[in-house]
Amino acid sequence: MDKLTEQGTIQMHHRIPSGASPWESAFTADTAEVSFRFHQSLPGYMPTPLVSLPALARELGVRSLCIKDESKRFGLNAFKALGGSFCIASYIAEKLGIPQSELTYEDLLTPSARKILQNTTFVTATDGNHGRGLAWVSRQFGHKCEIYVHSETSKARIDAIKGYGANV
Repeated sequence: MDKLTEQGTIQMHHRIPSGASPWESAFTADTAEVSFRFHQSLPGYMPTPLVSLPALARELGVRSLCIKDESKRFGLNAFKALGGSFCIASYIAEKLGIPQSELTYEDLLTPSARKILQNTTFVTATDGNHGRGLAWVSRQFGHKCEIYVHSETSKARIDAIKGYGANV
């Protein structure tokens, strides 16, 4: 479950449905549909393009091979933006009393949402892309963000995260 500390900082944990086995996914088909609808409400959302790799397909002896090109998603050059954005949006929906299935980006920007969540800081640990995605979405939703990195994290990755307003 989520935990809200006195400072307004939350810790997000993966939620496994009651009675589910540990290897069973908490991200159901229904959750995927809700997530997809929410992400479509984000400014600049576009489906991930598929890129055909015919030469590699021939080399591997398969008819066709495509990859998802996440490099242009929201200008982040990373694929981690959607998980963090849905996690934060789900937390905010719960705090606002809005069903996830009805939540839109605009709901997160209302004055009442800002007031309820004014002292909230989103926090994570990362080696790079996840932190950049969470920093980006925290900035999109108007919240503070703390990102913890290990001592070997490159300056370029740290700077990329800081570029979205997070404290690293």
